[in-house]
Amino acid sequence: MANSAGVGRPREFELGDAVRDAMDVFWDRGYEGASLPDLMAGTGLSRGSLYKAFGDKKALLLAALDLYMADGLKATADILSQPGPVKDAIRDSLLRYARLSVGEEGRRGCLAVAMTTELAARDAGVAERTGRMFRRLQQLYAGAIVRGQASGEISEQDEQVLARLLVCQVEGMRVLGKTGVPERDMLALVDRTMRLLD
Repeated sequence: MANSAGVGRPREFELGDAVRDAMDVFWDRGYEGASLPDLMAGTGLSRGSLYKAFGDKKALLLAALDLYMADGLKATADILSQPGPVKDAIRDSLLRYARLSVGEEGRRGCLAVAMTTELAARDAGVAERTGRMFRRLQQLYAGAIVRGQASGEISEQDEQVLARLLVCQVEGMRVLGKTGVPERDMLALVDRTMRLLD
């Protein structure tokens, strides 16, 4: 009886790890390119275990996307809520995305952008999830802009339009990064973008 109390816990942890491992498979191969054997090899789960835990390949993708997007939004929220000048926080956030967009990591790109371009036009579940993530990212930037306007750091302008522009800049850098744009060019984009806040 003592052992049965903890039987479910290791499986939960394994499933969390499996979602993260599946995220890497989808990230490297795309949705259509990720075969069931690829996902089994990547997660270490059998076919039966994958289907029992997630139902199907699409449900596994959605779980992986949810995890990826939650991680990214938390990182951005943490940076934008740091103490000190708001413009410094926005710049730090843009610099994080710029650095994610260069080198090998840059060539790998953004999983949310990859799945949006591959699937959103024909899959409502993916479109809804990635659209919600982009809107949440816009709201994070809009909140920071409003704080910066209140402190006099950022000029009075429509915070939603400006925040949407920052989201476009961020995701555009992630796309350009797949083509091997050098870091100096990404950093120059950040410098130019920050001038829009003046």
